Amino acid sequence: MRNRSGHNPSILPSPGWLFLIAGLAILGSAVLIPAAEALDEARYARDRALVSEQFRLDRIARYEAVIEALDERDPALIGHLRAIQLNQYPEGMRPLGEITEDPALASASIFEKLEPPLPEMPAEPAHRSDRSYLAKLATGQPSRLWMLAGGAVAVLIGVLPPATRRRLPKRPRSAEAKPATV
Repeated sequence: MRNRSGHNPSILPSPGWLFLIAGLAILGSAVLIPAAEALDEARYARDRALVSEQFRLDRIARYEAVIEALDERDPALIGHLRAIQLNQYPEGMRPLGEITEDPALASASIFEKLEPPLPEMPAEPAHRSDRSYLAKLATGQPSRLWMLAGGAVAVLIGVLPPATRRRLPKRPRSAEAKPATV
C-alpha cells in the first residue's frame, strides 16, 4: 500500500546514502592521509633537531668544563696536556705499550676526548618504507586529483534527490481523438 504522499516506505536505505558515505570516505582519505604523513615528517624533523641540540649542549658543557679546569690550573689536566701536546711526560710516567705508528703522524689533539659520543637519531617515519595502496593513491599527484574528483562526484550523486516517476493523468478518449476509418 502507498501512503498519501506517494512515498513507498522501504527497509532498504536510499542508494544516495551509500554514494554519500563512499564519497565522504574517499574525500576524507585523500585529505587526511597526506596531512598525517606531513605531521609524521614534522615530528621526525623535530626529534632530529632535539637530538642535535642535546648533542651540542653536551659538547658545550664539556668544553666549558675543560676551560674551567684550565683556569683553575688543574694539575692532572696540565700534565695530560703536556704529555699529549708537548710530549713532556712527568717524572715516573711514560706512555703505555710500544708506539706502533710514527710519532709524527700520531694525533696530538685533545679534542677527541672532549667530544661527546654521537647520539642515536630517531627512527624514520613508517610511511617512508611501508605504505598501503590507499596511501599511495592518496599521496600520488595524478591519483590524488582523481580521488578528490571521484569523491566529489559521489557526494554530489548522494545529495541529489531521488528520481520519481510522474504518472500522467489519463485523458478521456473523445470522439475526435479516434482515428477515422475509411
